[in-house]
Amino acid sequence: MKYDYGDEVLFKGIDEGGEAVIKQCSVVGITEVQSQRQAEMLASPIGAVFYTVEFGDGSDRLVSEDVLSPLPAN
Repeated sequence: MKYDYGDEVLFKGIDEGGEAVIKQCSVVGITEVQSQRQAEMLASPIGAVFYTVEFGDGSDRLVSEDVLSPLPAN
């Protein structure tokens, strides 16, 4: 799924302590892998999309698209 700037999403991943987490966050940046150097640095193919997300505590993180999901409908 593709996201846009300002979208509220769920991050489902591993925190710095190795614990599984699910946290709400906002998309604040979008990066498409466009060069071989980027692909090597991010260990992803050219064309892959990464998102910078910001959490409620003000921290941010660059994450791959596969660890994000839409917020559940209310």
